[in-house]
Amino acid sequence: MKLCYKNDLSSLQECRCLARQADITTFSGRPVLRLDGLILFPEIELISGLVEVEIAAEKSCYPGVAFRIQDEHNYELTYVQPHTSEQWDALQYDPVFHATNTWQLYQGPAYQKSARIPAGEWIRLRVGFDGPRLAVQVGEQPPLVVEQLAHPSRPGWAGLWTYLPAYFRNLKIWDQPLLPAHPGDPPSRPAGVVTEWLAEGFGVLPCEPNGALNVNRFLPVSARQVRLKRSFDINLGEHSINGSVQFQFGFSDALSLALDGQEIYQGEHKFAGFDNRSSRGYVDYRNQTLILDMAPGRHTLTATLDVSESFGWGLVLACANPAVHWLPAGLG
Repeated sequence: MKLCYKNDLSSLQECRCLARQADITTFSGRPVLRLDGLILFPEIELISGLVEVEIAAEKSCYPGVAFRIQDEHNYELTYVQPHTSEQWDALQYDPVFHATNTWQLYQGPAYQKSARIPAGEWIRLRVGFDGPRLAVQVGEQPPLVVEQLAHPSRPGWAGLWTYLPAYFRNLKIWDQPLLPAHPGDPPSRPAGVVTEWLAEGFGVLPCEPNGALNVNRFLPVSARQVRLKRSFDINLGEHSINGSVQFQFGFSDALSLALDGQEIYQGEHKFAGFDNRSSRGYVDYRNQTLILDMAPGRHTLTATLDVSESFGWGLVLACANPAVHWLPAGLG
């Protein structure tokens, strides 16, 4: 394990600045970096490694480490949240696609963890990554271990990132990670979940390991609406039914859902603050339930999804009824 980079962050000479704000200021009696946005270190390109940095925050913010940076719009990202200290999302994995953060799609124990993040104090953040795995640790607290990173495993730059100002000092980067032997929680995929959708004008789009369709992965940031289709049969021998079928789904940010051309749901689901878990706007299949009387035969679901926030744009939908047989996505 080789230390390949060290910077006390008392100057900006060695970084490439893509931030809204980046300057050297005095905090706790010494020069440190005050940052709001992204800076990267273009001479350090790693596929595996360990990044260690000290972070301090006075107010609400999201300071962390970006790695495997391909460009300013696409990279892996993880950070701490002092304003949710000791809550389930104090540590957050949040991959960035097409300049969009996607944390509303990557939620639950596979991507989030509780930790104590005290405001006004320096904390040590360590981020190790190798292949599909990530470990994020604050001090000596138990780490968040992510077993399946969202981006492909390929070399990229390392950087520092925050939304809203935070302080950074004492950056160190090694060329090998320190990952725990114990596994992290696997993504939880609900029974009967739709694993791919036919997107009008874009083709077949596969869902994430947790069952959510990450639209940001496939569509440019200029796209504000997508129309998704998926067909299914109801008439499977002993499971043939003529009665109630239950669909469970979650989405962000606005959804119109139609069955065989007739609208069956319309609504919005967006970030609404930090009061509780439901206010975060997570894409969770348990958010909505529809129970419909349906006849045997072929049916088509059409989902029109709109985006208005930059926190993750997507849809997850499941039907665990064994009489429902999803047809290949290419058939609609």
